[in-house]
Amino acid sequence: AAEYDVNEHELTLEQLSDKFTTDINFSDPSQSGGLTSSLASELLSRYGKNVLKPPKEIPWYVQLAKCFTNFFMILLEVAGALCFLAYGLDRSIRVNLYLACVLYAIVIFTCLLTFSQERQTGNIMKSFKNLLPQSCRVIRDGSETKIKVEDIVIGDIVVVSAGDKVPGDIRIITCNGMKVDNSSLTGESEAQSCTVTCTDDNPLESHNLAFYGTLVMDGSARGVVIRTGTNTLIGKIADMASNTEQTETTLQIETKRFVHFITVLGITMGLLFFIIGFCVGIKPIPNLINVLGLIVANVPEGLPSTITACLTVTARRLSKRNVYSKKLESIETLGSITLIASDKTGTLTQNRMTVSHMWYDNTIFRAIENGGTIDRTLFDLGTPTCSNLIRVGACCNRADFDRLLEGNMERPIENRLILGDASESALVRLCHKIEDIEITRAKNSKVFEIPFNSTNKWQLSIHKLENDNSSSRILYMKGAPEIIFEKCSKIMQNGKEIPIDEKINADFITAYEALGSMGERCLGFAQLLLTDENTVPNDLYDAQILNFPMTGLTFVGLCSLLDPPRENVPFAVHQCKTAGIKVIMVTGDHPITAKAIAKKVGIISSPTVEDIAQERGVPVSEVDDSEAGAIVLHGAQLREFTEADWDRVLSKGEIVFARTSPQQKSQIVENAQRRKEVVAVTGDGVNDSPALKKADIGVAMGVVGSDVAKETADIILLDDNFASIVAGIEEGRIIFDNLKKSIAYTLSHAIPEIAPFLLNIVSGIPLAITSFLILCIDLGTEMAPAISLAYEKGEKDIMTRKPRVLGKDHLVTTNLLSYSYLQAGPIEAIVSFLNFFLVMAAEGFPPHILPGTTQDYFIETALPLNGKNAHQQITALRKAQTAYFMTLVMCQFFNLITNKTRVVPLWRHGMMNMYVNIGLIIEAGICCFVIYTPFIHTIIESEVFPGKFWAYPLPMVFCLFAWNEIRKRIAFDHSFKISSSLAF
Repeated sequence: AAEYDVNEHELTLEQLSDKFTTDINFSDPSQSGGLTSSLASELLSRYGKNVLKPPKEIPWYVQLAKCFTNFFMILLEVAGALCFLAYGLDRSIRVNLYLACVLYAIVIFTCLLTFSQERQTGNIMKSFKNLLPQSCRVIRDGSETKIKVEDIVIGDIVVVSAGDKVPGDIRIITCNGMKVDNSSLTGESEAQSCTVTCTDDNPLESHNLAFYGTLVMDGSARGVVIRTGTNTLIGKIADMASNTEQTETTLQIETKRFVHFITVLGITMGLLFFIIGFCVGIKPIPNLINVLGLIVANVPEGLPSTITACLTVTARRLSKRNVYSKKLESIETLGSITLIASDKTGTLTQNRMTVSHMWYDNTIFRAIENGGTIDRTLFDLGTPTCSNLIRVGACCNRADFDRLLEGNMERPIENRLILGDASESALVRLCHKIEDIEITRAKNSKVFEIPFNSTNKWQLSIHKLENDNSSSRILYMKGAPEIIFEKCSKIMQNGKEIPIDEKINADFITAYEALGSMGERCLGFAQLLLTDENTVPNDLYDAQILNFPMTGLTFVGLCSLLDPPRENVPFAVHQCKTAGIKVIMVTGDHPITAKAIAKKVGIISSPTVEDIAQERGVPVSEVDDSEAGAIVLHGAQLREFTEADWDRVLSKGEIVFARTSPQQKSQIVENAQRRKEVVAVTGDGVNDSPALKKADIGVAMGVVGSDVAKETADIILLDDNFASIVAGIEEGRIIFDNLKKSIAYTLSHAIPEIAPFLLNIVSGIPLAITSFLILCIDLGTEMAPAISLAYEKGEKDIMTRKPRVLGKDHLVTTNLLSYSYLQAGPIEAIVSFLNFFLVMAAEGFPPHILPGTTQDYFIETALPLNGKNAHQQITALRKAQTAYFMTLVMCQFFNLITNKTRVVPLWRHGMMNMYVNIGLIIEAGICCFVIYTPFIHTIIESEVFPGKFWAYPLPMVFCLFAWNEIRKRIAFDHSFKISSSLAF
């Protein structure tokens, strides 16, 4: 989507009228006639309805088909096809048919589960539609009428007032104190005052534009519709959010890489041993069947289900920590994050304006509430000046609690709904905690007021004096401090009114600048007791002729307001930095406010070039950019950025982007990803949705977040707490570690499962384990243990190590493959073959007579061998194969115990994970079930072997266990040169 590029805010009314062929009364715009009905109908048929264009929906059957094209699914599908082929070549080996059916059942189940989850995510466009109004008031043919918003066309003059949603992007031509809530579009928590004049070249900054879907908080206005439908600001954001291509998750990338490896390994081994089998004289059909079995044996059939189950376990654990994952693959990506680009309003802050400081009696007092109540040690409520300041704040104020909302007044004050703009709502909360604001206002009943507007920059009200039935009145005023102060000739100090002199003027400027430098919005408060000569009979005060004093007031004090940071955010930012994760702020708010909040939460701790220049008393141009560890950028600066500029900025350790547009947020994400960063974007507004979708992980706020943001995001924070992201990152890192452990454990059986096929092809020794027994391991004994590793707690360095490097630190590494294929696997294969040969020898078939017997012996038509008939041969082989199965399961039993940690010794980590302990019991139980259940023997062709063969492998199994602990000890102690190569 293109940048929002309009110029109507800079046009005169005459130019606006000419451009849109609409009737505007230049001398009195409130009498404008608007479009004619005929022209409106023509424009509607030409340009279409004022609706957001829905993206092309993907049919459900296409979505379902895509699930079957997942790389792991393709691998299992091919493996199943090979099993069908093997069964077709030799129908006597029915195990290949069963194996194929099981593989396809796994594929179908997994794909249906994935499809079901994706169908529940909903349509982003539906969320945008929830933001839009249904009907509006429009001027056509010179009269006001009500029509559907979808029938609005460019050039229409619309009428909006408090409570309405703006029906299109409009250029304001008349304004009566209108304020609009742009927070979902721009990130500003303060309602924006509107005017009829252009206030900025940037259309997003100019106060004479209002945007489609924004809520009118106060006042009223008329405006010419300049954009409709997908051409509006919200339409362009919706288009960006819907059409932004989502990047692959790191888990998808890692899975694809692993599948490539398994595929290449299986095909290479298959071709190699087919040639060897041909050379040693194995008949073509048996040779091909053996090779197909070898290729299938390379496929870890249970791994997709194991990974899905592990991610599901973590998702449940995350939900208990207020983190909801919409996509299971996103959980692992959380642990890969290297950069968090966080929105400010509602994410880092509470999205609730709060009185932060008060200045009176020439002293700045802190006024932040403590636990929902006023901390009375912060300022003295008993002083006359403070009492007067609180009274002005309560009375010269149009906001109030929503007393009609059921249960609202029973809630804690900070959670009550207040009708009014953010600044006045903050004053209501503060004043009400000191004295019930209804009582305060009843004592000082209002007789007249002039609401705040952006032209005057002040609000005025006149009240009866407390407990005074005379005609005496008191005037209260609040607004921009410099304007209010100019209207004052006196200042109240310690309850007394004293003339304003140069010193007091200097004290005021010092206090005002001190509060402003903290990024806080200041309001000045003043009052004037009206004498008999200044009061108007019957309170007939007039805002046009101003029949009351506007100068000679008494200045009472200042209040500064801010949207305070969330309580746990500073610690969460510190944790991120400790974990090697860069946290940057990306907001639509003002740079000064953004910088102040960034400092409060710890995103910025180093000076910017502006700070250094100010400290040295030199121009910014004389400070070398490399001296500054932090940078604060205005969105306008990004428009001309080159790739080198992006690299220079993103290389800084501490970054704040302010006044950014939705497109610029996406550019920030895109350039960070180009630098190989794994980017998480947090946000709650409509303006955040394109960046949320573009990011590797989009994180939305669940409570105050817009529907659009929640639909677009991958992760939703149920408590709106930035600190919950840290919990998510920790769980993401833990699941990455645990998946490595689970994969290392699962792949360790690959060599013991492949080796019998290799030995069979090369030397003609009967298969030491059948495909069915392999299936009993892959989908039986190992499923529960592999999944139980997901419950392992994080190792001690989990949140102090640096994030893994994308493209370098893989899920399946060379070290992991080395462990599974070259260390644990060969040891397990040797131990299993040892028990296989011992059983065969005990049954009358010593190892030296076994080579070359696979084609003619150990089958139903076999001739006697070493004095044993065909039945005895088959029984002996089945006992030996079952012993091989048991030994491999035993090896994996101890392998699981030692794989609970990657580098930390087991004695340090302990055996407190009850799920692993249960997994071990299940593994042993299934093993015994396969061996000792009679009816199973006929299905999977197993046999009970003598009990003494349980004991023979134990010494070698303990050697495997000991080697693993030694390996981890070396990896844990970084003083060894080979430490890094032994950690997977």
